[in-house]
Amino acid sequence: MTLIRKLSLFAVIALFSFMLFSCEEAEECIDRSAEGTLYNFFDPTAGDEVVITVWLDNESYASALINAFEAANPGYRVNFVEVGSVDTRQRLELFSGSTAAADIVVFPHDHIGQALNSNLLYEITGSQALDLQNRMISSAIQTATACYDMVANRVIPCEGDAQSFLFGAPLSGESVALFYNKTLLEELTGSPEPAGSFEELLAQAELYMDQVDGLFIGLDVGNAYDMHFSATSFGFELFGPDFNDATQSNLNSQAMIDALTWLNGTVRPAISPNPLNSGDLDGESNRTRFESGEMPYIVDGPWSISRYIEAAAINEFEFGVVQLPTLDGQQPVTFSGVQIAAVYKGTRNPDAAFRFLEFMTSTEGLAIMYQTTNKLPALEDPSSVPGVTEDPYLGGISAQLVFSHPMPIIPEMGFFWQNAGTMYSTAWNGTRTPEGAANTAEDGFRGQAGLLD
Repeated sequence: MTLIRKLSLFAVIALFSFMLFSCEEAEECIDRSAEGTLYNFFDPTAGDEVVITVWLDNESYASALINAFEAANPGYRVNFVEVGSVDTRQRLELFSGSTAAADIVVFPHDHIGQALNSNLLYEITGSQALDLQNRMISSAIQTATACYDMVANRVIPCEGDAQSFLFGAPLSGESVALFYNKTLLEELTGSPEPAGSFEELLAQAELYMDQVDGLFIGLDVGNAYDMHFSATSFGFELFGPDFNDATQSNLNSQAMIDALTWLNGTVRPAISPNPLNSGDLDGESNRTRFESGEMPYIVDGPWSISRYIEAAAINEFEFGVVQLPTLDGQQPVTFSGVQIAAVYKGTRNPDAAFRFLEFMTSTEGLAIMYQTTNKLPALEDPSSVPGVTEDPYLGGISAQLVFSHPMPIIPEMGFFWQNAGTMYSTAWNGTRTPEGAANTAEDGFRGQAGLLD
C-alpha cells in the first residue's frame, strides 16, 4: 500500500539539516527547505528512482493523481507541494534556478505571458502537442499558445513570420455562474427556479429581504474576475475587441462608469437591509453564507461545487447552477479561465516531467481531476470522462462558458487585477465616485504598464 507522508516546513528544514552531514554519501544533495509543506506519496524506503515535484492546490487531487501515475510508471516518484494556482508563477520566479523549484506547475492561463517573459516554461512539442491540439477545446489551446522570441526570451506579437508555440496543457475550463438555493427559493417565492434577469432578482430581494439572513446574493465585489460580468453588461471591452491591445484597458470608459454606477446605486442598496462594504463581501464570507442555506444566490465558480455539495447535505438544502441572469435584456459575458499545466524550463528531469504532464491530461488523469475537484475538463468531447455530461452542476458552468471570453494573456494583464479590484471596491463603497474610481484605475494601470504620456 502506498504510504502517504506529510512533512511540515519544520520537518523539511530538520531533514535538510541532517542531509548537510550526509551529502558526501549521496549522489546529489537537494535543498527542499524553502518549499513549504511537502507531501511524499510514495514509500521513502524505495531504491533509486527518478523523483520530480509538482505544485498543485488540492491535496485530494494530488494524492489520487500521483498514486495512479506511480502505479502506472514504476521507477518514477512524485513529490507534491500545495501551492495556490494564483501564487504559482510568482513562487516559481522566486525559486527559479534553485532545487526548490517545481518540475510541473499549474496556474491560470492569464499568467502565461509573464511566465514566458520570465523564461519559466518549456515548449510542448511533437506528438504530445499534437495530441493536446486534437483533444482539447481550441480556445483553451489558444490560451496556452504564444508567439515567442526564443533568443530574447519574450512574448512577441503574432505578426508576419512570428512563430507560435504551445507552452502549456489545458486541464480545466471555468467561469463564474449563478448558484442558487432551490429549497430556500421555494420557501420564499413558491418556486425553486432562479431569477432569469437581474431585474427580477433585485425585485425578489425587495420582497423577501426580511426573510433571509442579511444578504440576498453574494458578490465578491473586490474581485475583478468575478465582477467582470457587470462591466460587460454595459459594453465594456478589456484591451479592445480582440483583448490584446494593452493601450486600450478602457478602465475609465463610459461603459465601465455605467457599470460602477449600477453597482453602487442599484445593487448595493437592494441586496442587504444595511448596505455592506466590499470588505464584508469577500469570497470566503459569501461562500460561508451560502453554505449555511440562508442566502438565496451567489455568483461563484466550479471550484466551490464540492464544498456546496457537502454543505447542502449537512444543512439539508438543494442547490443548482445556471448561467448568469440577463441585465437589461443583455446576457452578461464573464471571464473564462483555463487552468494550465506546464513544465518548468529549469527542470532537471524533463523526460519525467513531460511524462507526468502527459498523464495529467490523459483521460484517466482528467477523470481523477473531475472526481476529486468537480472541475470541468477542457476537452472538446468531455463525454470521454465518466460522469461529466450527466453532472447536475457543470451544465450551468458550461452554459455560461458560451457567454464568456478567455482572460487576456498579454503580460499587461497582471497590472489589471489590483487596479480593477480597487476600482470596484471604492465605487461600491462610495468612497470614490464611479468616475473617480475609474479614472484612478486607468491611471494606475497605465503607470504600471509604462503607458503614461
